[in-house]
Amino acid sequence: MNDALVAVAAGQVDADLALGVREVIAKALGQSLDAVELQHNLVDELGAESLDFLDIVFELEDRFDVEITRGALEQAARGGMRDEEFAPDGVVSDAGLERLRSLLPEATQRIEAGLRPREIPRLFSVLTFARVVAAQLASKPTSAERAP
Repeated sequence: MNDALVAVAAGQVDADLALGVREVIAKALGQSLDAVELQHNLVDELGAESLDFLDIVFELEDRFDVEITRGALEQAARGGMRDEEFAPDGVVSDAGLERLRSLLPEATQRIEAGLRPREIPRLFSVLTFARVVAAQLASKPTSAERAP
């Protein structure tokens, strides 16, 4: 998913996929669809909490027939970096911050020195989840690729 997520982060997300992600998030957070826009931050603007993230991921997996694991999200954030490269002493390194900026261009202004790995989910927007779903879909083998 790493390469697919970086590629998707650089481009646009399909309108139908974006709408589907907005619908899932609106339902999970008890919001109207009109209140959930792609650029909205899940925590600060939409009031998502830790358990909401689990519900959102489960519903996205079900709706789009993809698998989104916490490990996959963390691995995508780190890229090929080891723990001590990404967050020495529990603080995301300059290289780690650059990696996050490339994956989360919508959150660039919020990615600052002193960021701790546990704070990364606070950067996620509706668009972040749309990009994760798009990357998962892009990395799924097609039926032709699965055929013997």
